[in-house]
Amino acid sequence: MAAVSLSACSSLPIGEYSLQAYTNATTLKAETLALVARADEPYSSHVAQVDALNVRIDAAYEFAAGTPNNQLSAEQWRIMRDPDRNLYGGLVRMWRENGRLSSFFLDEAKAQIAEGFDYIICLEANKQSASACRSG
Repeated sequence: MAAVSLSACSSLPIGEYSLQAYTNATTLKAETLALVARADEPYSSHVAQVDALNVRIDAAYEFAAGTPNNQLSAEQWRIMRDPDRNLYGGLVRMWRENGRLSSFFLDEAKAQIAEGFDYIICLEANKQSASACRSG
């Protein structure tokens, strides 16, 4: 894993700390992992939940993207929701295409998604007090 220390990177586009952004990330991590845990069930049974969570994740991305000097955080949200990547967006695409996902696959996916959220959370927390964030 690579560690990123924001205190040593003053040229990075880092916006001001936002309690709203931190709350978005921590709340959406919990909601996302709870939904992912159900992806071994038929997608058709969870369409409304997925759609609602997608809107909340899109809103978190838009909040991050609309914050001045916050490109790094916005990019992490973009990666999280990207259907062509291996985080939340990609998992939802696979779930929709396959109908359900195996428990074995979900164990690894949950770990990767949790790590992605931890990185977003760490980026926001570092705006208050710099420390190393781990990225996989």
